Parts: sequence; C-alpha cells; structure tokens
Amino acid sequence: MKYTTLLTTLFAVGAMASQCHPQYPCCSGCDVIYTDTDGEWGVENYDWCFIDSNRCHGGGNCSPAFQSQGYQCCSNNNCNIVYQDGTGNWGVENNQWCGLSYNCGNTPTTRTTTRTTTRTTTTTTRRPAQTSDNFFENELYSNFKFQGEVDTSIAKLSGQLQEKAKKVKYVPTAAWLAWEGATNEVPQYLNEAGDKTVVFVLYMIPTRDCNANASVGGSGSLDKYKGYVDNIYNTINRYPNSRIVMILEPDTIGNLVTANNDNCRNVQNMHKQALSYAISKFGTQSNVRVYLDAAHGAWLNSHADRTAQVIAEILRNAGNGKIRGISTNISNYQQVSDEYQYHQNLNRALESQGFRGMKFIVDTSRNGQNVTAAFSRNNTWCNFKGAGLGPRPQANPNPNMPLLDAYMWIKTPGEADGSATGSRADPVCARQDSLQGAPDAGSWFHDYFVMLLQNANPAF
Repeated sequence: MKYTTLLTTLFAVGAMASQCHPQYPCCSGCDVIYTDTDGEWGVENYDWCFIDSNRCHGGGNCSPAFQSQGYQCCSNNNCNIVYQDGTGNWGVENNQWCGLSYNCGNTPTTRTTTRTTTRTTTTTTRRPAQTSDNFFENELYSNFKFQGEVDTSIAKLSGQLQEKAKKVKYVPTAAWLAWEGATNEVPQYLNEAGDKTVVFVLYMIPTRDCNANASVGGSGSLDKYKGYVDNIYNTINRYPNSRIVMILEPDTIGNLVTANNDNCRNVQNMHKQALSYAISKFGTQSNVRVYLDAAHGAWLNSHADRTAQVIAEILRNAGNGKIRGISTNISNYQQVSDEYQYHQNLNRALESQGFRGMKFIVDTSRNGQNVTAAFSRNNTWCNFKGAGLGPRPQANPNPNMPLLDAYMWIKTPGEADGSATGSRADPVCARQDSLQGAPDAGSWFHDYFVMLLQNANPAF
C-alpha cells in the first residue's frame, strides 16, 4: 500500500477573483488539497487557489496524484478497479499499476483481475540542503498526530465550523517529544516530512514542570535524560538531508530564573546540566537548528538580565554546541508586539554576556485574541478562556522585527494544558477563567479547540 503525504500549507487571508472562482485564483497545477461544495482546492504560494476542472479533468485523464507518485493514467476504456486508496481508483495495464480515468467515475465495471500485482513504494526525492540558516524559510511539515486529533473534532462538527476545522487540520504544528516512547516516532516524522522542515519540541527534562502539577514527569534521572537525547541524536544522524528545528524544554528557563519553591530550587543545577547536554548534542548537527525556550515576556521581561545570565551559563557549558536562538510564548497567549519587546530586551542582555546574533521564534498558536489584560489579572496559563488561534506559521513575518525568525504553532492548539480533576489536577486549571471539563495535559480537548477556532484571528 502506498502512503501519500498531503501538502502542508499556510492559509492566507487575501483572495483574487479568476475564471475558476469568484474570489480565488486558478491553480497552475492540479494537486487537490481540499474538497468542499465549491469544488477542488489547491495551495500555491502559501495561499488557496481553485483547481481548473476543465484543464485538470478534461479529456478523461486521471488525477495528477497518480503521476506525482510515478504512475501513468490508465487508458480511457479501462475502468476495472483493482485497488482503492486515498489517491483514487487504481487499475492494471501491461503488468503495471495505473490511475483510472475521471471518465470512469466511482462505479467500477468489475472489481476483479486475473493478475496479482505488487505495488511498490516510491521514495521521496529530497532537494539539496538549503543555504539559509533560518529553516522556517523552507516548507514546514504538518504532523500526522495533529491531523488525527483535528479529525476527531471534525467528526463532531457541522456546517461552516466543520469546514474551517478541515483547513486548520493542515497547518504545520510542532511535534512534541514528551514521553518515553516518543523517540520511536522520530523516524516516522522525518520519513513523512521528506524535504520539509520538521519542528520538534523536546520536553523530557527530569522533574519538568516543577512549579505546577499538570505536566509533571520527564525522564527519571539526568542519565536517563542523556540517553533519551542520545537516542534522538543518533536517529537524526541517519537523516542527514532532513531539516530539523529542535526547541528545548519549555518553561525550564523560566523556572530557573524565578524559582519560587523548593521543587524548582532543588533541581536548578541538574536542569542546567541537562540543557547544556542537549545543546552539546543537537547544536553540533549541521541539519538541526536549536532554539532554547525562554518562557514569555509577561513572565521574564522584567528579569531579562538574569535570564541572559542563566542562558549564558548554559551555553558556556555546552561544549561545541550552538543555538540559533530563543523561543518564547509557548503554550501562552501573549501578543507578538509584547513578545518582541521581550526579545529586544533579552537580546541586549545576551549581547552584554557575549552572545550576539540571536534569533527568536514566537508561538502564535493561541494568541489570536488580545487577552493580555485579562491574563495579567491572574496569570491563568491553563486553558484560558477567550483565546483564539493566532497568525499562521510564517518565516520572517515582519520586516520591522528583524530579530524574529518566524511565527510557529508550537503548542498543539486543542490539546489541554491540564485538568482540574484526577491525579494530575492543578488548581490553576480550576479557576473561573479556565475552561472547565479539560482532560489531562497533552490530551485533546474538543471544547477548547472549538473555542480557539471560533476566536481565530485571522479567521479561517
């Protein structure tokens, strides 16, 4: 069986009328990404376009999806369906697989064949490695886990909201390496991505989330953490042509800077060693760009100097490992403009420590609505009410923000931050400004996804 990976896209707001559609341009190609009551849609230049049905489907030819996999169209008089999958209806001619013509429709003349044929899987052709250090300038991978989670919500929705969810499904999101078995998923992500950039979040530091209870866990010891890192490092070495962004340990720097309980204070040295080790490994791989997470501006902007000191200490103990920059606002709701002020302050502080040229990425998965004032009243990080999906992932999004490498959906929008009940209950998740009914952190929270979708800005 052949598996095909759908094109990942960023969905822009603007549109342009054409002979194909009153609001959108004609696609130059025939690759179908999405189908609704209007017809078939593609994506070009990171925006929607409408498939030219006369050009793409005229003359009884087959879907270009067959040809993109190295197969020919069957002759027009061959409508014998031998096999069906997401690509379409397959036939056999001259002992070779072929794609059935659109003229055949969906009704087979027969479902049997006198031959047994083995289909082979083609290998994704990889383009030469790009020269830019900003891997977000490359096409981004939309991961299968997020697509599957959104599918569960699509099945519960209807009408316009369902159609919007179908579009959200293919927005690139980061893949989190946050449990023991996640190392085994890395090859699948890299194989599916081909020459697209995969964004990983490493979230397995021992005693993670030391200042809360919702996401407690991580590796059992520093040695186990190093083994976890080594496992991923060795896997990446087998994929030298892949482009990978590795984001390290959300919230750890924040807890190192403002440690306000014994749980965090007692693990400071170990956390610094763990971060230095991860950078010493991933930061030496030529096809990996490392970003060290530094919480968000509402938390650390007033501690920018101390934050830079902590980061500098970690980097000086990372051997030959280098980072490209800093990630902020992961799983939070801060506005880009506020985060960029934090970026500027932290960058100046890092320069004073001797670390120049840092770049920044900001999580825009849930900052579509400006909830800054409401958030500042209680700092309720858990399933905050009123949030919305934010700007789509984009490299170099604002020429007036030269430090900013990209917007990225790093937090998986729709996964819970934590729960008010159960063994991992966190009191923050029980607050009035936190949406109730959530499962444990990292589990899909349908009601929260719907709220984010309804409040999306820009809208889908």
